[in-house]
Amino acid sequence: MTYADTRMNVRYGASKAIAMVEAMMRSTMWRRIDVVGTDACSVNRNGTSRVISGMAVYVVENSPVRIAYSVTCNDEWVCSAATVQRWIGADRVDLVLVKQDDGTWTSNDKVVDAVDELLDIDLGFTPATNTNTNTNAIKRLQLGIGDQAEFTAVWLDDETWTFKPLKQRYERLNENTYRYTSINSGYEANLTVDGFGFVRVYPEYWKAVIA
Repeated sequence: MTYADTRMNVRYGASKAIAMVEAMMRSTMWRRIDVVGTDACSVNRNGTSRVISGMAVYVVENSPVRIAYSVTCNDEWVCSAATVQRWIGADRVDLVLVKQDDGTWTSNDKVVDAVDELLDIDLGFTPATNTNTNTNAIKRLQLGIGDQAEFTAVWLDDETWTFKPLKQRYERLNENTYRYTSINSGYEANLTVDGFGFVRVYPEYWKAVIA
């Protein structure tokens, strides 16, 4: 093999490695519409798992809020764990949510009521896990245009900072639009998504600023 051949093989190998990394990683950033704030999020592989991680920074009642988060899923986008670290001034919340082998979910080692065997995690403060449940609706449920599905997610209420069940419905209106309904409250929003499943526009709350 000549030197030129070796260089070509190295370049090919490097290009292939870069393509594989790019295929494994997606990222985006959102801007808050209702208040000052942003949220940067990425989806990466960690062995056989997919990890959605990010950081939301915004203002609540004239105080800065910083929240770091991660959600772990398998290849079918079934969730198994999440972490949340939030501070507002001196007030701090650290949460570790884990699905146990018996199907129960625990938050900081305490069993969460009424969420046994649920497959999805929805963190109420970020569109990343609207993306996650959207991604589940897109990739796991494979909704066709006009189809809809209902399921219950393990939802983090960002007012009480506790996990609880939340019934949801997704209806696919067209190629890139899903109608989201919170069945408990009746809240509805038409979410625009990209080809991967990241939310592009969440009316009144978030808008993507990076593709």
